[in-house]
Amino acid sequence: MPNNTAIYGSQFWMQFQRKFVNWSLVRKILSMAIFILFWTILVQFIDYFHQIPTPKAVFLAIFELPVPVVLKNIGISFFRVLGGFFVGVLIGFPVGVAIGYSRILNHLIFPSFEMVRPIPPIAWIPLTVLFFINFESQAIFLTFYGAFFPIVYNTMGGISEVDICLPRAAMSFGVGKKLMLWKVILPAAMPQVFTGMKLAMGFAWILVVAAEMMSNKGGMGYYVWYNHAVMDYPHVVLAMGIIGLCGAICSVGVGVVGNYFTRWQRFV
Repeated sequence: MPNNTAIYGSQFWMQFQRKFVNWSLVRKILSMAIFILFWTILVQFIDYFHQIPTPKAVFLAIFELPVPVVLKNIGISFFRVLGGFFVGVLIGFPVGVAIGYSRILNHLIFPSFEMVRPIPPIAWIPLTVLFFINFESQAIFLTFYGAFFPIVYNTMGGISEVDICLPRAAMSFGVGKKLMLWKVILPAAMPQVFTGMKLAMGFAWILVVAAEMMSNKGGMGYYVWYNHAVMDYPHVVLAMGIIGLCGAICSVGVGVVGNYFTRWQRFV
């Protein structure tokens, strides 16, 4: 006969875990702990990495952080990133739809895109000085350029990979081409479209930081470079962490909007 006390205890422990233990959160915290442990070991025991600040030094730098200055720089970077990103969405999404939906437009536009796309965004910096008068427009153009191609290509790919059964079923009900695009094809392509938007947001942050490092017009990239110039490396690493947090917040925001536009997936 099985031990009833042991069975009851096991059931109680399973119910306790389901109600009070968030294993997903536990795994995420454990992942951060492993990262910090690896960082500490790397800095403490490998001579080549002794110049890198320790986690303790970076943590103590938080209490020395000039909060008003950092908040101002965060706001500047957010303005540049979101400005370029939204322009990229407003232009890139319709272009991606046109290329993905129309074979004629695909043949006319796509080859030119393939020639321009491999050009690194940083290579445009000298020309932006000629095209734009002030640094704000230059930074927004660079973030737009970084966001544009991921949005176009993922939108185009999402439309071209829609299951052929969906438009055929819509045609059998007499749905026209325009209505099919809005009600069938675009909703089905939205998961991949928002994947592209998340990638675009990441590229926008990379480029805005790179552009800000080359100027003295504020932003988190400038803040990182300034602390590097004065050899305050704990604040450099701390600023890098802040940039990563800002990028993560933006990605979560894109994900929330994406969940709204792909809410049909809950019923599939």
